[in-house]
Amino acid sequence: GLVGLVTGGASGLGRATVEQLLKQGGRVIICDLPSSSGQETAKQLKENVAFVPVDVTSEQDIKNALQTTIDKFGRLDVVVNCAGIATASRVYNFKKDQPFDLKSFQRTVE
Repeated sequence: GLVGLVTGGASGLGRATVEQLLKQGGRVIICDLPSSSGQETAKQLKENVAFVPVDVTSEQDIKNALQTTIDKFGRLDVVVNCAGIATASRVYNFKKDQPFDLKSFQRTVE
């Protein structure tokens, strides 16, 4: 099976991706924020899976995750990026007929 690294793998689409890779006989590194449920997810899924705390905006965290994958499973076949953030904020002020500050939006797309 494939050896995969899934960012945002602790929940949502990322977790579903991890589960599908495991179901197909793969081995997976779950990458997600240290504050995520990544460790618990790895414990629940048990075999052929490990959690590596990663902030995808940190180049060093990404390098560590890649090296951990190679160290644990000997190779890396596929990377699936499911990491993302969402913030609830307004983007347009209809009273003033102008956009609100778009910093939240910018952070999401960066």
